[in-house]
Parts: sequence; C-alpha cells; structure tokens
Amino acid sequence: MQRRLFPGMSALMALDALARAGSVTGAARELSLTQGAVSRQIAALETQLGVTLIDRKGRQAALNEAGRAYSARVRAALDLLGQGALEALGQAPENGLKLAILPTFGTRWLMPRIPGFVRRHPEITLQFATRIGWFDLRAEGVDAAIHSGPGTWPGGRLTLLMQERVVPVAAPSLARSASDWTRLPLLALSSRPQAWASWRAARGLAGPTPAPVMRFEQFATLAQAAAGGLGLALMPAFLIRPELDSGALVPLDEERPSGSGYWFVEPEPITGAPEKRPVAQFRDWLLTEIARDTVV
Repeated sequence: MQRRLFPGMSALMALDALARAGSVTGAARELSLTQGAVSRQIAALETQLGVTLIDRKGRQAALNEAGRAYSARVRAALDLLGQGALEALGQAPENGLKLAILPTFGTRWLMPRIPGFVRRHPEITLQFATRIGWFDLRAEGVDAAIHSGPGTWPGGRLTLLMQERVVPVAAPSLARSASDWTRLPLLALSSRPQAWASWRAARGLAGPTPAPVMRFEQFATLAQAAAGGLGLALMPAFLIRPELDSGALVPLDEERPSGSGYWFVEPEPITGAPEKRPVAQFRDWLLTEIARDTVV
C-alpha cells in the first residue's frame, strides 16, 4: 500500500483528540500542545492524504463528514494498538477494563474524576473508546458503555446513573439583545430532534416549534456555538459548568427534566459466567461519585 496512507502517530492523535474534544482548543489542552501545533498536525495530515478533514470558519474548526468517518477508523486503530501494547506488556486480561464513553460526558464530567478511581483501584488497567449511540458491546470487545437516552439497549443490561435535566442557555450579548428570549434562534443536537419541542411543551409554550438554525453532533460544539452568540442551546447544566461559572453562557430559565438519562450499560450476562469484577467496581464507583454530586 502507498506510504501516504500511513500517517504519523502525532497527526492521528491530533485528529482523534479533535474528534473527542470537539474543538482545537480542547484537543490542544488534552495533548498538552498549542492550538497552532494541533492545527499544523491536522493540516499536514490533510496534505498527506489529499483530502479535507475539517471545515474552517474563521477561528473555528470542526470535522466534516470525511473527517468524522476517518476519525472513527483512527479511534478503532488506536484502540487496537493500545490493546496490543497491553498484551505485549503482559497485562492480565481480567484486570483490564475497556469502556465506551460519550465525548462531552467523558471530557467534562468523567475524566476529572478518573484519578480517584485509579488511586482506589491501581490494579485495573483502563482503556477508553468514544462512542455515540448503540453498538454491539461483545462484538467490539467493550466491557461497558456510558450511554444517554431513554434507557433501552438491545442486548445490554442498564443501570441508571442519573436523570438528565436541561436548561436553555445563550451568550450574554444575545440574551441582553432579545426582548423575548423564547424567540431566539435555536441550536440543537442532531441526536435529539425533539428536544426543543418537548421542552416547549413542558413549559406550556403555544405554537409550532421553530426549526433549529444549526445542528451539532456533540454537546461540546453546541456549547461553543451558543457561547459564540449563534443561538439558544438546550444543555445539561452539569456539562457546561465552566461556561456558566465564567459567564460565557447564561441560563435563561430553570432546569427541567429532559426525559433522557445517563446509563451504565453492560452486555447481558452469559448464564453461569461470573461478572467481571472491574466492571462491577467501576459501576459502583460511578454511582458513588454521582451520589456525592447530588448531595453537594
């Protein structure tokens, strides 16, 4: 195969970080690089492959369709390389735990707490993969997933972590300029086409729901668009705490249940097979962390 089809690891990790973080800024923070360095890595990758992977608008950059498809392949390849390295190092399989996590939930809520789990269970080797939506856990060799939705997963056993509550938010400048903030342009998550209609119905607003002016695949990019003044976003407050604390986003109403939840998903147990101990330990730790947040 042509050598140009095998980019360097630094470029692939930059693309993977951008896909998970949803922004060059987030990718740079994760990789401990400058934003310019991440941008140059991805530009070099595009040049080597001869294809555009991100759409650039001013200082904003987001993966296009080709970039999303390729980054999914890159993530799978990095997962395989990581697993191979663990096997080469002689890590015991029973002490490994591969988790599929939601991008924004992973970066905003889970990762800051992971050091606590590592301190409590240093014998467990964690491996993370980013997934959105349903997939076959056993077929992909995933021990468990964190999923958001109504609580259904074919072939999965679900444990509720928390019910989701959402709040409409906007940039301060946009909120100040609107005499009726319920008429602001709407931003939406692609995977939740009915979110605004459900929220308006719960609030008792009459009339048809306006069509969103933009749709996004991840909460992180949705939050960035709202902070940039592009429209009104419906967001789980716990995922945008930094923006709320800094004033980059302001809440325009009270939090309301979205009808969705966050779930810990395991494959349906095989009759007679023992539960994998690291899965149970991670599930119990998650529930403890969420209970602590609720109390606070």
